[in-house]
Amino acid sequence: MHPYTDADFDFLKDADMIPTIHHADKPLYEQIYEFYKDAILKKHLNYRERLPSYRVLAKELGIGNNTVLKAYEQLVLEGYVTNEHRRGLFVTRIDHKDWHIEAGNPAMRVKEKQEKAWNPAFNTSIHLVDEHTFPMKQWRKCSNWALDSISFQYPEYEKDDPLKEQLIQYLFQYRGVRATPEQLLIGSGATVLVFWLAFILRNSCSRILTEDPGYPRTRQLFQEFNYHVKPIRVATHGIDLQQLAREKADLLYLTPSHQYPTGAAIPVSHRIQILNWAKKNKAYIIEDDFDCEFRYKTKLMSSLQGLDRDNRVIYIGTFSNALMPSLRVAYMVLPGQFPIPYTSYSYLTNTAPYFTRKALALFIEKGYWERHLKKMRILYKRKYEACIEALQALPENRIHFNQTPSGLNILLRIQSRLSEKEMLVRAQNNGVVVTPASVFYFDKSNQPKYPEVLFEFGSLPLDEIKKIVGKLYKAWFS
Repeated sequence: MHPYTDADFDFLKDADMIPTIHHADKPLYEQIYEFYKDAILKKHLNYRERLPSYRVLAKELGIGNNTVLKAYEQLVLEGYVTNEHRRGLFVTRIDHKDWHIEAGNPAMRVKEKQEKAWNPAFNTSIHLVDEHTFPMKQWRKCSNWALDSISFQYPEYEKDDPLKEQLIQYLFQYRGVRATPEQLLIGSGATVLVFWLAFILRNSCSRILTEDPGYPRTRQLFQEFNYHVKPIRVATHGIDLQQLAREKADLLYLTPSHQYPTGAAIPVSHRIQILNWAKKNKAYIIEDDFDCEFRYKTKLMSSLQGLDRDNRVIYIGTFSNALMPSLRVAYMVLPGQFPIPYTSYSYLTNTAPYFTRKALALFIEKGYWERHLKKMRILYKRKYEACIEALQALPENRIHFNQTPSGLNILLRIQSRLSEKEMLVRAQNNGVVVTPASVFYFDKSNQPKYPEVLFEFGSLPLDEIKKIVGKLYKAWFS
């Protein structure tokens, strides 16, 4: 906030240029500093105009010299004035085109924007989890235990990572992933690790194949490093193997356990063909094990990395979907005998705080993680079934959807003449936000004739799902 109005500067037309001090609750030096700063920004003091000497100003205001000196030092430090030896303080040149000084209280403007911001009743557009079932008591226990042995070192100077031992055991037991401490890297989110991977591979790899539709952020990360990105169509059982067989590339990015956004899972026979393609082309597969924890009618599928015998798979997983997105802990397992020199850059992945990793390691070690997963599988299965039941109960055959019992989202294809934009607006007008599926397509020719939306149900109240589906149907077909 700029505390002075134009009226406060009227007397600057005279020669004295003595500020008005009228804020009893603010230090005197701060009032002097703000006065002259505002006078300069509002052009009441122009380039090369001189400020009063600190002695003259102190005498006029009846205050100590040091108080004025402190205000002047701040003005010099921030570049509003320059101190010329034995001549005094002079206003510097400031390009006012770069400034936009607004009147009024910024806090009030923020409040007004918040009041105008639309707050939807239901948000199905963001991949959120059910926050009401988070095991806060157990997490607090683990956090307190972690504090008892907190580290004051930078992560790269730690002899042991408290989370690696627990992760290696968990990944082998539940996902069939084989890893050593040297192969396992931990960072603050899967996106951070993919960015790091794109960075270290930039000199040895140049072409990457991605799923279409697929996760756009990964595609964009590799484009930032000037990789040539080629989309591969996603069919009923994952990527189109016939198209893949015709392609040559250095990298292939997949979400094989729960393809995002279609929900397709790649069967074992197809996985073996993909591994054979990687071996033949000397390519690496980036396996993003997205939403792998949640399958509702069958057992968890083994990871692609667990089937790999030629060290061609780079495995990535995260705790965001099963625990909480704000935790920001993900992990990556590099292949054995990885020929890319990466150890000198591994410190760049140390973005997950030691305290968080320690608390999470204890959470797994004490059995809280396994219990939480079992509980969430039951809850999300009930939510998934509620979604399918509500969709199947709709009149007519106007909303088609994938019935892959896994993950926390369902892709809806709407048989309507409405445009995608019209559908989003109508849904919003009925209090529901959905994600347009067009954002997931790289090659727009792969988009279907009818518009699609992604329905994320993870954070929705179980007893409201039927109502939400009804709202969407009413919005699009009433």
